[in-house]
Amino acid sequence: MAAHGQLVAQAPPAAGLWRVAATSLAVPAALQNGEAGSFWNPAATAGAGGIGIGLHAVQTGSTLGLSAILGAGSLSIGGPFRAGLVLGRVQIRDLVRTTTSPDSREGTIPVYEQFAGATITGRLGPVQLGTQIELHESRFDFASERGFTLDFGVRTQPLPRLEVVASTHLLPLGFGSDPNTDYSLGADYRVIDRHPERGPQTALHARYGVTRQALGAWEHVLGVGADFAEILTLDLAVTSESGYGTREWRPSMALRLRFGSYRVALAHGFGVNDAGGTLRVGLDMELGR
Repeated sequence: MAAHGQLVAQAPPAAGLWRVAATSLAVPAALQNGEAGSFWNPAATAGAGGIGIGLHAVQTGSTLGLSAILGAGSLSIGGPFRAGLVLGRVQIRDLVRTTTSPDSREGTIPVYEQFAGATITGRLGPVQLGTQIELHESRFDFASERGFTLDFGVRTQPLPRLEVVASTHLLPLGFGSDPNTDYSLGADYRVIDRHPERGPQTALHARYGVTRQALGAWEHVLGVGADFAEILTLDLAVTSESGYGTREWRPSMALRLRFGSYRVALAHGFGVNDAGGTLRVGLDMELGR
C-alpha cells in the first residue's frame, strides 16, 4: 500500500471491489443507461435533457459481506452539453481482528473504497461522448491510499435499430497499465421495435458485450431485454468470466418499473463458486424532461 494520504495517478487496489458490485448488472457495462450508469460508461447520460438523479445500492450475501452505494446526478448546461456528479462507496463488512493480530484494539477492520467524480458529456451528430474524472480513496485497516482516474465513453447508432458503445473504467491518468482498468465494447440491436400510432414503445433487444481487463482476462456477456409500453422492462443476461483461471458462466436478471418520472430497478446477479448472489436496488428520477 502507498503511504498514508499519498496521491497517485491511478485508482487504489481496493477499487477492484467494484467488479463484485458489477455482477448485479444484467446489461453489459458499456451499455448501461441512466445517471448511475455513468460510472460504467461516462457517455450514459449524453443526449438527455432536464435534471436526472439516480441512487443504487448493492448487497452481497454474508459469504462476501460486501455492500456498495452509487449515486449520480446530471443536468443540461447548454447546447448539446451536460454536466454531472457521481459518488460511490464499496466496503466489506464484519472483518474482525483475531488473537494473532498485531493490533490489540477491538472492533472490526475497516475495508472500503470510495470516490467522487465529475462528468461532462456532449453530442456530435449521431455520436454521444462522455468523459469522467474521479478522485478515489481507500482504506484497509490503518493503511489508506488515494488516486485519480480519467475515463471515456462513446455511444452511436450506425443503423436505426443498432447502438454501439465503448468505454473505459478506472483508467489511470497516465493511460498506463493498471489491474483495475477495464476496456468494454457493447452492441444493442432492437429485434422488435413497435410504436403503435407512435404511442408507447414495445421492443425486444438482443445484446452483446465484451470486457478486457488489464491483466488479460476477458469477460463476455450475452443478453436479451424487453420493453413493454415504456412501463416495464425485463433484462436477462449470462456472463462468461475467466478472472480466476477457469471459465465460469454467471446469469443475472433485472426488472425495472416506471411510475411517471420515477424508475425503480431490482436486479440480481447469481454468484459462482459458492460465492453467493448480488442484489441491487435502484431509484432513478427524471425532472423537467
